[in-house]
Amino acid sequence: MGERHIFSRIKWFFERLLDFKRKSYPLSATGAKLVGASIFISPLSTFCVRIILPPEVAFLGAEWTRNEMTWMTFILSFAPMLIGSYMIFWELKAFARNTARVLISGLPGVSIDFPENILSKSEHRKAREVVVLSVNNDTEKQVERYNAEVCVDLFKRFVLHDKCEKLYIGGLARIPFLVAYGALLRNASNIFYFDKIHSTDSWRLLNDEDLDIKLCDTKLLAEPNETGDIGIALGLSTEIHKAQLPISLQNSTNFISTEIKLVRNLILNQENLKRISGSLLKSIDFLSAKHNVKKIHFFLSVQSTLAIELGRRYQEGTHKPWVIHNFDGKTGKYAWSLELSSDGVIFHEHKAY
Repeated sequence: MGERHIFSRIKWFFERLLDFKRKSYPLSATGAKLVGASIFISPLSTFCVRIILPPEVAFLGAEWTRNEMTWMTFILSFAPMLIGSYMIFWELKAFARNTARVLISGLPGVSIDFPENILSKSEHRKAREVVVLSVNNDTEKQVERYNAEVCVDLFKRFVLHDKCEKLYIGGLARIPFLVAYGALLRNASNIFYFDKIHSTDSWRLLNDEDLDIKLCDTKLLAEPNETGDIGIALGLSTEIHKAQLPISLQNSTNFISTEIKLVRNLILNQENLKRISGSLLKSIDFLSAKHNVKKIHFFLSVQSTLAIELGRRYQEGTHKPWVIHNFDGKTGKYAWSLELSSDGVIFHEHKAY
């Protein structure tokens, strides 16, 4: 544990150092200096200064004369300009717009402006136009829009198209929609998450030190109910209580938590985030393998990025159908849910417990 922690610190330090180096344009900067030097030197190359000194090293005078530019002086002055121009062109060409940006805005009052501060100057050059997903209207309209986005294969055609090499994604929405959007990213790679930090009300990438936060080693003892439904309750931001769940699932839900105190934005390192979702995936695989399980219900109190990353773990055809429930703070109950399907999501409203 100690050696792993030291290694993670060293790895984090060098990642930050590399990120700092990427924020500048070394080739362009050097190229600009060469071009500038060439422009400055060209007229001076036709002049020379002759200093006449007698044997006694007494300074008698200086003579400034202008000569014709020779082919040699022309080449020597023009070569830096060519080299510098090529260096600038090469770096600009390397910075093709192959970085996608996605903002999920599904809560009232959430801005649809992408947090530009999370990108370095070099990343801004490569960034494509921002794609804003979801709407902050009523749930039914959100479901309608999401299913339309699935129908047109939005991520493949408008986000990950044309040799996309990197994706920045984050935002705020109801947990079921965040998981659903994550499910659309199952085949995507090189994803970088950004999260809203509630204590500072600012956006940031998950590039803090890896604290190796883990889930408790909980045995999945709960059995499915008579209809084959079983639940997983994961509380990392706030605690989830049994009384908040639908009555039919209160005795058929496995409660999972972490080893440390629950806080918002608990996980600020992306590798740690992926390990958490990987641990949860093992529980999902275990429950899906049970013959008497028909559906898996999720009750999640987690940060937005973990909900998206969890959705990426969905394996249609391998897992039993996922049903993600939404918590209503006013009633203290889970009022509705979304069921993932190949055609999008299916909305379920829970009028009575």
